[in-house]
Amino acid sequence: MNNNGCALIALLVIGYIIVWIGSGIYAWDWVRPESFLGAIGFLIVWAIVGRIFFLIGGFIVTLIIHIFS
Repeated sequence: MNNNGCALIALLVIGYIIVWIGSGIYAWDWVRPESFLGAIGFLIVWAIVGRIFFLIGGFIVTLIIHIFS
């Protein structure tokens, strides 16, 4: 694997971590759970928001890969 391949893998890992944490923070600010049902709602919203963020992040990373390829 060349250096570009390693850099793209690093970009994917960093992007994954940023999206995971960012979607959790966004979901927490949106739901603000104060009970057990609120916590369950937070987890559901986090899953939905995370999926949307991952789709957007994947699209951006795909664009970056095509630009540098």
